[in-house]
Amino acid sequence: MKKFRIPGLEQAMSRGNIGLYVVIFLLVGLLLSVFLFFPQFLNMQSGINAITCREIRKKVKIAVEDHDANNTKAIMIKGQPIDLDYLKEKGFLAEVQTCPENGRYFIGENGRIVCSFHDKDKL
Repeated sequence: MKKFRIPGLEQAMSRGNIGLYVVIFLLVGLLLSVFLFFPQFLNMQSGINAITCREIRKKVKIAVEDHDANNTKAIMIKGQPIDLDYLKEKGFLAEVQTCPENGRYFIGENGRIVCSFHDKDKL
């Protein structure tokens, strides 16, 4: 039976040059792991941003509903962008948070808060 041999490996090992093969092996492993895991990282980041946006929309909905319950002038008008700075200034939002994907918040159907990035089809 014929043994599998890497050309020059035995000579390199006898001269103490095995470090070159280790470096090449590590670089190939690093490149392979980048190509395998980087797309999964991007998908995970996109999912995290969508969840973050959804949680911010919940807070904005509560702030808009509180504002409309306490004021005669409603800001819940379908298709209108929501002025987050105004809600913070009036004390209905603790802080202004925006969509991680730079979407803007609007009033959608049935008073639902929609994001221009994550809810493109619902605008």
